[in-house]
Amino acid sequence: METYRTHIVMWTVLWLVAVFLCASAHLEPLQAIVGQNVLLQCPCKKRNERMDIKWQLEDHTTVLHHSGSHNTTNIGEGYQNRVSLFQNEDKDNCSLLLSGITVADNGMYKCFFQTETLVYIHITLNVVASYSVCMYQVLDQASVGFGWGEGFGVYQCKANGGYPKGQIHWKMGGHPLVNTSRRDETHLDNSTGLYSLTSNLTMDRSHGEKLQCMVENTDQASKLNSTCKEKPVYIRESLLESPDKVAVAAGVSVSVVVMLVAGVLLVIFLLTRCHRRETSTKQRDMEERSVTQQLNMYEH
Repeated sequence: METYRTHIVMWTVLWLVAVFLCASAHLEPLQAIVGQNVLLQCPCKKRNERMDIKWQLEDHTTVLHHSGSHNTTNIGEGYQNRVSLFQNEDKDNCSLLLSGITVADNGMYKCFFQTETLVYIHITLNVVASYSVCMYQVLDQASVGFGWGEGFGVYQCKANGGYPKGQIHWKMGGHPLVNTSRRDETHLDNSTGLYSLTSNLTMDRSHGEKLQCMVENTDQASKLNSTCKEKPVYIRESLLESPDKVAVAAGVSVSVVVMLVAGVLLVIFLLTRCHRRETSTKQRDMEERSVTQQLNMYEH
């Protein structure tokens, strides 16, 4: 029991010594756009060049580890050919250049180096990606038939390839739409970490006001420009058709096909009947001529 207490006291003392001998600093957060490069600052004046430099993401991922005593550098998994250290050019600069930014690079980075004490610098990297936002009219009054308002329509807003997760908002004449009939979907691409959003809005635009959709979120990504990178295509089929409408449409399609088939069969029947009548008439004419010729021969 005494040995256990001794160990507790010893580790407590070592931890307190480590705290007093360490120095830390928090730099301003950075924003990086997916696919671009970013420089993570780490000034390291009076650094002990015989000691190590280490860059780490959060508390578990090693980005880069430079050994001062052996003058070797090890790159963490997933960072090969993506990181470079400036200390080879400037011994007082331990900054890290990270290229080809992905969503997986989002988080807090730590830079460790040694002076008279152990120094570590914190810097948070916020990764963002702008959405490609496009709006289509997927259903109009002519598609649904009568009974709807003159400006009735179903509109779809698609926002692809963005990060972090956002939310689609609709505006009419510059004012937010509330209490609308809409259906929203969110899809996450696990391979890239990027989000795709879809919102289907059903409404009546009788007054002809301008309808807009946009993506908003609580992150700085909302400041990025959102553009439509796809060629707009008018889609007649609605993604919001109810099962009843689908059943009616299917019934109408089947009826049309049946009527077409019946019409073709009727035409074939009439043509065949006409052909048979012509053939029968020709045969009767030939028989009558044959009988007439035979009678003529007997009379002579």
